[in-house]
Amino acid sequence: MRTLDETDLKILRAMQRDGSLTVAEIAEQAGLSQSPCSRRILQMQEDGVIKGRHVVLDAGKLGFHTAVIVWLKLKNHERATLDAFKRAVRNIPEIQSAVLMLGEFDFHLQIAVRDIAHYQTLMQDQLVTLPGVREMHSSVVLEIVKSTPALPI
Repeated sequence: MRTLDETDLKILRAMQRDGSLTVAEIAEQAGLSQSPCSRRILQMQEDGVIKGRHVVLDAGKLGFHTAVIVWLKLKNHERATLDAFKRAVRNIPEIQSAVLMLGEFDFHLQIAVRDIAHYQTLMQDQLVTLPGVREMHSSVVLEIVKSTPALPI
């Protein structure tokens, strides 16, 4: 992978601010013409710097009024247990992120549900039956003060 220069960072900043920008709009903000800007974007995609573009949805307007944070401890840290847990978590659509951690808990999950009843069903039917789970703690989110995928580049 090549080293990113200031022009690449301008492109990335523009894309982070608004993922719906056209290449022409990104090029204008980066001070480039469209062709070299397009080539740089393609190169950064091939290098894995740009992993994709996403639309940010308003969970509440789509009926997901409750967010829950779940901390999990596994029974052991054997490769088979970790792999089975990760596979199972990837198949639960309400789980927005699952992070393997060092420290008191093994995993931190962010979950979007319609309401507490939805979470209770999810917990009883899926979360407590995840492979290798020994202990689980949940907290209901009152307010999301900041949430951004943007990096401080």
